[in-house]
Amino acid sequence: MTGFPLSLMVERGAFKPANAVTLLRGVMIAPIFGLLWAGEPAWALTLYVAAALTDLIDGWLARRLRQSSAFGAQLDAIVDNLFSVAILGFLAMAYPALIARQWLAAAVLFGGPIAYLGVSWLLTRRLMMFHVWSAKAGAFLLFCLWPAIALTGWTGWLWLCAAVVGLSRLEQLVLIARGGRDLEARHGFVRVTPRPAP
Repeated sequence: MTGFPLSLMVERGAFKPANAVTLLRGVMIAPIFGLLWAGEPAWALTLYVAAALTDLIDGWLARRLRQSSAFGAQLDAIVDNLFSVAILGFLAMAYPALIARQWLAAAVLFGGPIAYLGVSWLLTRRLMMFHVWSAKAGAFLLFCLWPAIALTGWTGWLWLCAAVVGLSRLEQLVLIARGGRDLEARHGFVRVTPRPAP
């Protein structure tokens, strides 16, 4: 009998390297926090960059090995959300005054997606995580946020990222309100096909 973590890496009896890479991203959260707590921000940031890059690798592996699946996509989304919340903690430890100074941007950036998921559930009884381009841009900016601040020293990246993520969630709410349910939609203003009455 396989253990819990191992069972997440196996689908239909086959080992899925992409799922293993996705899980690795989640596992790396604890060592990053540990390095920050130990006063090693440079090493923490290095490990963070490696963890963030796994978000590119897992999708590439799934496509390359023709092992893409709904379960793998869902696992990736869950780990991404967990990693995204951890980024708030990373920033708070690396730049203690930043979150206090820019609390509104942090609230939009980290609280907005959680609020959006709650509203999407209330409206559709599903967690609607659309693959619109603005969501992809927001995720990219969020994952690049800590390295961008470290390299440039400009804390305005937090506001820029919050604006993109906040507007993306509004776009997705517009799509839901218009009756959109296609999670692969490119943007919130695609043509929405009315659903037949039950």
